[in-house]
Amino acid sequence: MWNRIALILALLLLVNGGSVTAQDGLALMKVEVGARASGMGGAFVSVISDPNSTAYNPAGAVNTDKFSASFGHNTYWSDIRIETAYFGSGLTDRSWIHGGIRYAAVSDLESRLGPSTDPEGLFDAHDVSFKGGLAYRLTGKLTAGAAFGWFVEKIDMYRGSAFNVDLGVIYQVRPDINIGASVVNLGPDFSLSLAGKPGTEDISLPTTYRVGGSYTYDKYLGALDVVIVDDEAHVHIGAEGRLHDYVSLRSGYMINYDSKNFTAGASFIRRNFTIEYAFVPYSNDLGTSHLFNLTVTL
Repeated sequence: MWNRIALILALLLLVNGGSVTAQDGLALMKVEVGARASGMGGAFVSVISDPNSTAYNPAGAVNTDKFSASFGHNTYWSDIRIETAYFGSGLTDRSWIHGGIRYAAVSDLESRLGPSTDPEGLFDAHDVSFKGGLAYRLTGKLTAGAAFGWFVEKIDMYRGSAFNVDLGVIYQVRPDINIGASVVNLGPDFSLSLAGKPGTEDISLPTTYRVGGSYTYDKYLGALDVVIVDDEAHVHIGAEGRLHDYVSLRSGYMINYDSKNFTAGASFIRRNFTIEYAFVPYSNDLGTSHLFNLTVTL
């Protein structure tokens, strides 16, 4: 049988380097989504009108005037990749629809029945998330959002899936100050199984809690989030500045992680197209992650 514990140890080093048990699953679904958000250190729970905002807060689609879609690519090492696609669009002057797909793949994992020099074979692992939801303005300043989704995890021939829910609110204190809170990936435990063979122990969903705020001054944006994942609290700090109508730079810092802290990124805008890049270095010899996004507004 494939060595599940070794796989989870490797994946979770990318997330927080914290304690790991065999019950951890969908590890790559905890990684920050979107080059803009990642460049800002993942401090994104109160940032609105970005297609990737709803990955952090389902109320983040508020004030999305036009249909926007963002397509992302993310690589770790040479055999781990994450592909994303998120969209947002207005329905009425008080409601917005949004959705997204996230796909993560790890290739050429070695399978062993016991201690050995040579593996018995190679296998792949795949995580997929489908989400769709709605944001609704309850008052002039308060917007609530919800999203419903389905997780699918496949490791070698074993497969499992689970329903999940995202909930969030954004309060616009003033036009330049937002406060946001969310809980994402709420749902029941699941297990991986294969016909005729016993399944794994119960696996928990990657439930994440966020609360934070953002402040916009002229062409500059600052944000701070408190994030709770795997029963540990972390602080995410991000900043962004528009240097020109076509160019923006950003940076961030994540506190209380063993393997990641500093991030940086940039955006290049041309008409209805935005190309975004984020640089996320990891310590403990985990290398560097490069994220790319293409966002289209119609």
